[in-house]
Amino acid sequence: MCIKLQMAEGVINEAEWNFFLRGGQVLDRSTQPARPPFDWITPQAWDNVCELEKALPETFTGIANAVALGPKDWHRWYLSVKPAPPESAQLPGEWETKCEDRLKKMIVLRCFRTDRVIFAIRNYVEHFMRKEFIENRPTILKDVIDSS
Repeated sequence: MCIKLQMAEGVINEAEWNFFLRGGQVLDRSTQPARPPFDWITPQAWDNVCELEKALPETFTGIANAVALGPKDWHRWYLSVKPAPPESAQLPGEWETKCEDRLKKMIVLRCFRTDRVIFAIRNYVEHFMRKEFIENRPTILKDVIDSS
């Protein structure tokens, strides 16, 4: 609902939203740069990062090179817990300012840490709507029976 409202307002870039939902679809790895020799960058993550540059070049040109040349900063972000987990932590280097909105940051998170995407989505909805939209209310059996 949050995304549909933002799409209606023209806030959401449809190409970015589609990449966030589907990730990068690799058809030919022969033109892809070699994956850096770091065990924390999975082949799937590297595929997504490389395809991100192709799919959304206006924002993400150079991100694969940035990861390859600055592995310590990216690894620190990847593993961040304190003061914030990756979905809330600042992206390394210039990428914090290049990814000026929350959706772009969630796209980068999706490339590396799919396990943290659900938390980023919750933060996103809470930011643009209200906390009530992400909270689970307890089911009261009597109310269910009465309504049926």
